[in-house]
Amino acid sequence: MVTRRLAHALEAELGQPVVVENRPGAGTNLGTVAVVQAPADGYTLLMGTSSLAINRTLYARLGYDAERDLMPLGTFATTGYTLLATPRLPANDVAQLIALARAKPDSLAYGSSGNGAVNHLAGALFASLAGVSLQHVPYKGSQAALTDLVGDQIQLFWASNLEALPMLKAGRVKALGVTTRTAVPVLPGVPPIGDAVKGYEAVYWMGLYAPAKTPAAVASRLTGALRTIASSAEMKDALRASGAEAAFGSPAEAEALLARDTRIWGRLVHDSGAKID
Repeated sequence: MVTRRLAHALEAELGQPVVVENRPGAGTNLGTVAVVQAPADGYTLLMGTSSLAINRTLYARLGYDAERDLMPLGTFATTGYTLLATPRLPANDVAQLIALARAKPDSLAYGSSGNGAVNHLAGALFASLAGVSLQHVPYKGSQAALTDLVGDQIQLFWASNLEALPMLKAGRVKALGVTTRTAVPVLPGVPPIGDAVKGYEAVYWMGLYAPAKTPAAVASRLTGALRTIASSAEMKDALRASGAEAAFGSPAEAEALLARDTRIWGRLVHDSGAKID
Protein backbone atom coordinates (compact mmCIF):
# COMPACT_ATOMS: atom_id res chain seq x y z
CA MET A 1 0.00 0.00 0.00
CA VAL A 2 2.77 2.43 0.95
CA THR A 3 4.77 1.61 -2.18
CA ARG A 4 1.79 2.16 -4.45
CA ARG A 5 1.00 5.50 -2.85
CA LEU A 6 4.59 6.55 -3.40
CA ALA A 7 4.57 5.34 -7.01
CA HIS A 8 1.45 7.37 -7.76
CA ALA A 9 3.01 10.48 -6.26
CA LEU A 10 6.29 9.91 -8.10
CA GLU A 11 4.42 9.84 -11.41
CA ALA A 12 3.16 13.36 -10.77
CA GLU A 13 6.49 14.61 -9.42
CA LEU A 14 8.68 13.14 -12.20
CA GLY A 15 6.22 13.35 -15.08
CA GLN A 16 6.78 9.70 -15.96
CA PRO A 17 4.82 6.48 -15.41
CA VAL A 18 5.97 4.46 -12.42
CA VAL A 19 5.16 0.74 -12.40
CA VAL A 20 5.16 -1.30 -9.18
CA GLU A 21 6.39 -4.83 -9.80
CA ASN A 22 5.89 -7.32 -7.00
CA ARG A 23 8.83 -9.71 -6.68
CA PRO A 24 8.00 -11.97 -3.72
CA GLY A 25 10.28 -14.70 -2.48
CA ALA A 26 13.16 -15.45 -0.11
CA GLY A 27 12.20 -12.77 2.38
CA THR A 28 12.52 -9.88 -0.15
CA ASN A 29 15.85 -11.19 -1.48
CA LEU A 30 14.59 -12.03 -4.99
CA GLY A 31 13.33 -8.50 -5.52
CA THR A 32 16.52 -7.03 -4.09
CA VAL A 33 18.75 -9.11 -6.37
CA ALA A 34 16.67 -8.02 -9.38
CA VAL A 35 17.39 -4.37 -8.58
CA VAL A 36 21.07 -4.95 -7.78
CA GLN A 37 21.49 -6.60 -11.20
CA ALA A 38 19.49 -3.95 -13.10
CA PRO A 39 21.15 -1.18 -15.15
CA ALA A 40 22.24 1.68 -12.87
CA ASP A 41 20.27 4.32 -14.77
CA GLY A 42 17.64 5.31 -12.23
CA TYR A 43 14.81 3.47 -13.94
CA THR A 44 14.77 0.42 -11.66
CA LEU A 45 14.40 1.12 -7.96
CA LEU A 46 13.84 -0.90 -4.82
CA MET A 47 11.47 -0.17 -1.97
CA GLY A 48 13.86 -1.43 0.65
CA THR A 49 12.71 -2.25 4.15
CA SER A 50 14.03 -3.36 7.52
CA SER A 51 14.45 -6.79 5.91
CA LEU A 52 17.65 -5.48 4.31
CA ALA A 53 19.10 -5.20 7.81
CA ILE A 54 17.73 -8.54 9.03
CA ASN A 55 18.69 -10.67 6.03
CA ARG A 56 22.40 -9.88 6.33
CA THR A 57 22.52 -12.17 9.39
CA LEU A 58 19.54 -14.42 8.67
CA TYR A 59 20.64 -15.81 5.30
CA ALA A 60 23.86 -17.76 4.83
CA ARG A 61 23.99 -16.71 1.15
CA LEU A 62 22.34 -13.53 -0.11
CA GLY A 63 23.80 -12.90 -3.55
CA TYR A 64 24.31 -9.21 -2.73
CA ASP A 65 25.68 -6.86 -0.10
CA ALA A 66 23.08 -4.19 0.66
CA GLU A 67 25.62 -1.63 1.86
CA ARG A 68 27.91 -2.21 -1.14
CA ASP A 69 25.49 -2.95 -3.99
CA LEU A 70 22.66 -0.50 -3.28
CA MET A 71 22.61 3.29 -3.20
CA PRO A 72 20.19 4.75 -0.63
CA LEU A 73 18.01 7.53 -2.03
CA GLY A 74 16.34 8.18 1.32
CA THR A 75 13.92 6.71 3.80
CA PHE A 76 10.25 7.33 3.17
CA ALA A 77 8.00 5.92 5.88
CA THR A 78 7.85 3.88 9.07
CA THR A 79 5.22 1.73 10.67
CA GLY A 80 4.98 -0.29 13.83
CA TYR A 81 3.33 -3.57 14.66
CA THR A 82 0.22 -4.34 16.67
CA LEU A 83 0.19 -7.30 19.01
CA LEU A 84 -3.03 -9.06 18.04
CA ALA A 85 -4.68 -11.82 20.06
CA THR A 86 -7.51 -14.22 19.45
CA PRO A 87 -10.66 -12.90 21.14
CA ARG A 88 -10.75 -16.06 23.26
CA LEU A 89 -7.40 -15.34 24.91
CA PRO A 90 -8.04 -14.67 28.65
CA ALA A 91 -5.84 -11.56 28.60
CA ASN A 92 -6.87 -8.09 27.51
CA ASP A 93 -3.60 -6.20 27.94
CA VAL A 94 0.12 -6.85 27.98
CA ALA A 95 0.36 -7.15 31.77
CA GLN A 96 -2.33 -9.85 31.79
CA LEU A 97 -0.60 -11.59 28.88
CA ILE A 98 2.70 -11.69 30.75
CA ALA A 99 1.00 -13.07 33.86
CA LEU A 100 -0.72 -15.76 31.78
CA ALA A 101 2.52 -16.70 29.99
CA ARG A 102 4.43 -16.96 33.25
CA ALA A 103 1.73 -19.11 34.83
CA LYS A 104 1.71 -21.45 31.83
CA PRO A 105 5.15 -21.41 30.11
CA ASP A 106 5.16 -22.43 26.44
CA SER A 107 1.36 -22.73 26.40
CA LEU A 108 0.89 -19.69 24.14
CA ALA A 109 1.88 -19.69 20.48
CA TYR A 110 2.60 -16.70 18.27
CA GLY A 111 2.73 -16.84 14.52
CA SER A 112 5.02 -14.97 12.16
CA SER A 113 5.45 -14.40 8.44
CA GLY A 114 8.46 -16.73 8.56
CA ASN A 115 11.69 -17.41 10.41
CA GLY A 116 13.59 -14.16 10.88
CA ALA A 117 10.71 -11.94 9.73
CA VAL A 118 10.30 -8.70 11.64
CA ASN A 119 7.22 -10.02 13.43
CA HIS A 120 9.13 -13.16 14.46
CA LEU A 121 11.88 -11.02 15.96
CA ALA A 122 9.36 -8.63 17.53
CA GLY A 123 7.90 -11.62 19.37
CA ALA A 124 11.33 -12.94 20.34
CA LEU A 125 12.30 -9.52 21.69
CA PHE A 126 9.07 -9.36 23.70
CA ALA A 127 9.62 -12.79 25.21
CA SER A 128 13.20 -11.92 26.12
CA LEU A 129 12.44 -8.56 27.74
CA ALA A 130 9.25 -9.77 29.46
CA GLY A 131 10.91 -12.93 30.77
CA VAL A 132 8.33 -15.30 29.29
CA SER A 133 8.49 -18.38 27.09
CA LEU A 134 6.29 -18.44 23.97
CA GLN A 135 6.03 -20.96 21.15
CA HIS A 136 6.96 -19.53 17.73
CA VAL A 137 5.07 -20.86 14.71
CA PRO A 138 6.47 -19.63 11.35
CA TYR A 139 4.13 -19.35 8.36
CA LYS A 140 4.67 -18.65 4.68
CA GLY A 141 3.30 -15.13 4.84
CA SER A 142 1.13 -13.16 7.23
CA GLN A 143 -2.26 -14.06 5.75
CA ALA A 144 -1.93 -17.72 6.68
CA ALA A 145 -0.97 -16.75 10.22
CA LEU A 146 -3.88 -14.33 10.53
CA THR A 147 -6.27 -17.04 9.36
CA ASP A 148 -5.03 -19.36 12.10
CA LEU A 149 -5.20 -16.55 14.65
CA VAL A 150 -8.87 -15.99 13.87
CA GLY A 151 -9.38 -19.75 14.03
CA ASP A 152 -7.67 -19.92 17.45
CA GLN A 153 -4.92 -22.21 16.15
CA ILE A 154 -2.42 -19.69 17.49
CA GLN A 155 -3.05 -17.10 20.18
CA LEU A 156 -0.85 -14.16 19.19
CA PHE A 157 0.46 -12.40 16.09
CA TRP A 158 2.50 -9.24 15.65
CA ALA A 159 0.81 -7.70 12.59
CA SER A 160 1.95 -4.54 10.87
CA ASN A 161 -0.39 -1.67 11.67
CA LEU A 162 -1.39 -1.73 8.00
CA GLU A 163 -2.56 -5.35 8.38
CA ALA A 164 -4.03 -4.91 11.85
CA LEU A 165 -6.47 -2.08 11.13
CA PRO A 166 -8.95 -3.96 8.90
CA MET A 167 -8.85 -7.01 11.20
CA LEU A 168 -9.65 -4.88 14.23
CA LYS A 169 -12.38 -2.94 12.45
CA ALA A 170 -14.02 -6.25 11.53
CA GLY A 171 -13.89 -7.35 15.17
CA ARG A 172 -12.10 -10.59 14.32
CA VAL A 173 -9.20 -10.06 16.75
CA LYS A 174 -8.28 -7.84 19.70
CA ALA A 175 -5.24 -5.60 20.18
CA LEU A 176 -3.06 -5.78 23.27
CA GLY A 177 -0.44 -3.18 22.37
CA VAL A 178 1.66 -1.51 19.68
CA THR A 179 5.41 -1.83 19.18
CA THR A 180 6.16 1.88 18.77
CA ARG A 181 7.26 4.07 21.66
CA THR A 182 4.14 6.19 21.40
CA ALA A 183 0.49 5.37 20.72
CA VAL A 184 -0.79 5.18 17.15
CA PRO A 185 -3.48 7.81 16.35
CA VAL A 186 -5.63 5.37 14.32
CA LEU A 187 -5.52 2.81 17.14
CA PRO A 188 -6.93 4.81 20.05
CA GLY A 189 -6.85 3.03 23.38
CA VAL A 190 -4.08 0.61 22.33
CA PRO A 191 -1.02 1.42 24.49
CA PRO A 192 2.64 0.94 23.58
CA ILE A 193 3.96 -2.45 24.70
CA GLY A 194 6.90 -0.51 26.11
CA ASP A 195 4.62 0.90 28.80
CA ALA A 196 4.54 -2.57 30.36
CA VAL A 197 7.85 -3.98 29.07
CA LYS A 198 10.70 -1.53 29.63
CA GLY A 199 12.85 -0.90 26.57
CA TYR A 200 10.56 -2.63 24.10
CA GLU A 201 10.29 -1.15 20.61
CA ALA A 202 10.10 -2.58 17.08
CA VAL A 203 9.77 -0.27 14.07
CA TYR A 204 9.64 -1.19 10.38
CA TRP A 205 11.03 1.32 7.89
CA MET A 206 10.72 1.69 4.14
CA GLY A 207 12.94 3.62 1.75
CA LEU A 208 14.02 3.90 -1.86
CA TYR A 209 17.26 2.38 -3.16
CA ALA A 210 18.95 2.30 -6.57
CA PRO A 211 21.77 0.16 -7.95
CA ALA A 212 25.09 1.29 -6.47
CA LYS A 213 26.58 2.94 -9.59
CA THR A 214 23.57 5.13 -10.39
CA PRO A 215 24.83 8.58 -11.56
CA ALA A 216 24.88 11.21 -8.81
CA ALA A 217 22.66 13.62 -10.75
CA VAL A 218 20.01 10.96 -11.27
CA ALA A 219 20.12 9.91 -7.63
CA SER A 220 19.85 13.54 -6.51
CA ARG A 221 16.74 14.07 -8.67
CA LEU A 222 15.07 11.00 -7.19
CA THR A 223 16.01 11.97 -3.63
CA GLY A 224 14.54 15.42 -4.18
CA ALA A 225 11.28 13.93 -5.41
CA LEU A 226 11.17 11.55 -2.45
CA ARG A 227 11.75 14.41 0.00
CA THR A 228 9.00 16.51 -1.57
CA ILE A 229 6.48 13.68 -1.48
CA ALA A 230 7.26 12.55 2.08
CA SER A 231 7.01 16.14 3.30
CA SER A 232 3.62 16.84 1.72
CA ALA A 233 0.63 17.17 4.04
CA GLU A 234 -1.42 14.96 1.71
CA MET A 235 1.02 12.05 1.96
CA LYS A 236 1.46 12.47 5.70
CA ASP A 237 -2.30 12.35 6.23
CA ALA A 238 -2.78 9.38 3.89
CA LEU A 239 -0.09 7.28 5.57
CA ARG A 240 -1.16 8.20 9.09
CA ALA A 241 -4.73 7.12 8.32
CA SER A 242 -3.36 3.68 7.43
CA GLY A 243 -1.20 3.30 10.53
CA ALA A 244 2.11 4.45 9.00
CA GLU A 245 4.11 7.67 9.24
CA ALA A 246 5.87 9.62 6.51
CA ALA A 247 9.49 9.88 7.64
CA PHE A 248 11.98 11.22 5.08
CA GLY A 249 15.64 10.65 5.84
CA SER A 250 18.54 11.78 3.65
CA PRO A 251 20.72 9.24 1.83
CA ALA A 252 23.35 9.62 4.56
CA GLU A 253 20.72 9.06 7.26
CA ALA A 254 19.35 6.04 5.38
CA GLU A 255 22.87 4.61 5.13
CA ALA A 256 23.43 5.08 8.88
CA LEU A 257 20.02 3.56 9.66
CA LEU A 258 20.77 0.43 7.64
CA ALA A 259 24.16 0.00 9.34
CA ARG A 260 22.65 0.52 12.80
CA ASP A 261 19.72 -1.83 12.26
CA THR A 262 21.98 -4.48 10.73
CA ARG A 263 23.76 -4.61 14.11
CA ILE A 264 20.57 -4.45 16.21
CA TRP A 265 18.50 -6.98 14.24
CA GLY A 266 21.58 -9.12 13.71
CA ARG A 267 21.91 -9.66 17.44
CA LEU A 268 18.23 -10.60 17.66
CA VAL A 269 18.54 -13.03 14.76
CA HIS A 270 21.54 -14.62 16.43
CA ASP A 271 19.83 -14.85 19.82
CA SER A 272 16.64 -16.27 18.30
CA GLY A 273 18.58 -19.03 16.55
CA ALA A 274 16.89 -18.26 13.22
CA LYS A 275 18.94 -19.21 10.17
CA ILE A 276 18.07 -19.78 6.51
CA ASP A 277 20.46 -21.52 4.13
